[in-house]
Amino acid sequence: MTPAPDSAKVEPAAGLLLALAERLREAGRHSLSALPAAAHDPDPARAAAALLPALVDAAVPSAAAPERWLLFTAVHTRYPGTAEFLRFSRALQSQSREDSIEALLLSCLRTPGPYVAAGMRVVTDEPVVEVYTAATSDYVSGIQRVVRETVPRWASLGPIVLARWNDEHFALQSLTAQESARAVGSDRADAASAEPELIVPYRTDVVFVDAPRGGKADGWAAMARFSGSRVHHVGYDLIPLTSADLREHGESVDSTALISVIKHSHSVACISEATAAEFAGYVQALPAQGLGGPQVRAVPLPEVTVQRGTRVGVPERGTDEDVVIVCPGTREKHKNHEAILWAAERLWRDGLEFELRFMGRMGRDHTSFLGVQNHLITRGRRIVELGPVTDDVLWEELSGADAVVFASLQEGFGLPVVEALSVGTPVMTASYGSQGEIARGGGCLTVDPRDDRSMTEGLRRIVSEPQLRERLRAEIAARPQRSWDDYADQLWRFFFDSGVRGQ
Repeated sequence: MTPAPDSAKVEPAAGLLLALAERLREAGRHSLSALPAAAHDPDPARAAAALLPALVDAAVPSAAAPERWLLFTAVHTRYPGTAEFLRFSRALQSQSREDSIEALLLSCLRTPGPYVAAGMRVVTDEPVVEVYTAATSDYVSGIQRVVRETVPRWASLGPIVLARWNDEHFALQSLTAQESARAVGSDRADAASAEPELIVPYRTDVVFVDAPRGGKADGWAAMARFSGSRVHHVGYDLIPLTSADLREHGESVDSTALISVIKHSHSVACISEATAAEFAGYVQALPAQGLGGPQVRAVPLPEVTVQRGTRVGVPERGTDEDVVIVCPGTREKHKNHEAILWAAERLWRDGLEFELRFMGRMGRDHTSFLGVQNHLITRGRRIVELGPVTDDVLWEELSGADAVVFASLQEGFGLPVVEALSVGTPVMTASYGSQGEIARGGGCLTVDPRDDRSMTEGLRRIVSEPQLRERLRAEIAARPQRSWDDYADQLWRFFFDSGVRGQ
């Protein structure tokens, strides 16, 4: 790792040159058999003048795509896109060394990256783990829970480097202490950077364990294709592609961009068998592009998901108290919460007494749901809107409910189902897909979420049949137990146990 130069002590132009020389030295340490004699010259101009020709020569051979990718990144302080990288490669192989150096520096001046005045860290012997959303957002959804439960456990299995895409999504950067604490806990804050630095994975492993935005995915695809690194993904779902009508406009574009990264990647660990079938279907189409695609495997999320240190228990409730149904999940169309309201209203009109408690953040398209919910509240229906909740409140609500209803139209996994089951609470959920997979282990009443009658009758049973709820609780006690420790260990072995770093 090269330190960022103290640019306050030098003129701005000299500071940029000093930073360039430091980055070129860092690149040379990893891509050259030996650094040129003048590489450590105290004059950064002389050092850069010695390093650039050697790095260009190392990048010219056809098989030297990783060296070219590293050189481009060191000079520009950003990752190249695919077309940009191919133009750069062709220019190196068709013009003189002097012309290549001149063109490279001119290109840097025209389109510099975000770290042009800083050093960089080339990572070659440790996996780089991308945690963008978990590091930059405080809210907790299924994906963030996977990151926050899995990555700290990986730290005990071997050395890892945490990183996130910079805000322009041009390159990976290190985490600040606050981001590290947000993503994986305060115990890793000491390993974070005081100031973000450019992280450059080179012939190593890169893991997309979070769900990055797809707007700049071409640079990620070029990294997967040309950096010499093996790229791995936790495959959450392809819902924006397979059910685009249920998602916000534009999400399918982002997902399409992200699978352009996956086709050049090494492996995808899918969170359910249903999701693995979706990804495998995509991979089967890749030979038409002359590509083999990644290895796809189902590595299901754990059955026991209570956060470490959390105390839960079934509350005492009198026989004269109304049944409490908790409905977790982000308010989005495919989560099907509006169908729950419709079914509940049918039952309230029939005279059943129960309370619905919704928790989770509002998605991009929640206007219709809120309109129906507010209308029912004004009519006196017992609905509590909790909105986003802390982990402590989440577990309190799940363990304090008589039952949980989560009957999504389509899910990559359905983490709220196993979260409820892990505290002994029965669940009404979908009969098919990943939710159906979970339900087969017991503790669930399954319905067809596409059928309003099925939803209504299922909710009627879960509300009005205490003996059904007791039977489901007994089934939960007999479910096989699989922990976050198990999940983290299986992911680690799938991604890294070959002992190979990069290509």
